[in-house]
Amino acid sequence: MKSLRLPALLGCLLALPVVAHSVWIEPGPDGVLVVRFAEPDGKLEKSPGHLDSLIVPVAWISGPESGATNRAVSVSKQSDHFLLTGSAVTGSAQAETAFIVMGNAGPTARRPHFYARWQPAGGGAGKPSLNLDIVPTADPGRVQVCFRGRPVPGVKATLRTPDEKESEWVADGEGFLTFPVSQSGLYLVTVARHRETAGGFAGGKEYGLTSHNASLTWKQP
Repeated sequence: MKSLRLPALLGCLLALPVVAHSVWIEPGPDGVLVVRFAEPDGKLEKSPGHLDSLIVPVAWISGPESGATNRAVSVSKQSDHFLLTGSAVTGSAQAETAFIVMGNAGPTARRPHFYARWQPAGGGAGKPSLNLDIVPTADPGRVQVCFRGRPVPGVKATLRTPDEKESEWVADGEGFLTFPVSQSGLYLVTVARHRETAGGFAGGKEYGLTSHNASLTWKQP
């Protein structure tokens, strides 16, 4: 897993480690994109193991390989990732998945949902397409965080840069973050634990809270 960048319009910048698992998209074998699930220390979840507790993602791509329109892709579980068959680093990709219910069944139990976006360098501006989304703009390193299509003012995001350093940033009043992108390599931006009181049942287990977690990755030339 590698990093992100944001020079802040509003910048509360702190050196702060990520404390939760993240789901993100990155280049895999032969230029095909893959979905990873891991702690920030780089120890990937595997199958058999915790990777099996993550629902197989729903994923779609857009770009040259899909005729510039969204196209669903086949997703298959591998030993330490989910493979997005038919994807390529030259096009954008989005994926969404969920984890098992956390905690004792009932109103305090929580179900994490994960949303991941890959954007090729120079891919231009995107539009919200995920419940919690880190949407790229036409300006390198500038993104907007949206929840159900609406900007999220003051949301905290974590940037992980190609040198594997992490920092925390705070969005401005319109949900925008701007990161420095002077390094070449993989950037990862995450927004974690955006919670709401929205419950239900999953796997026969009741939960009362839903947490939303988003990521954006790209490879800076």
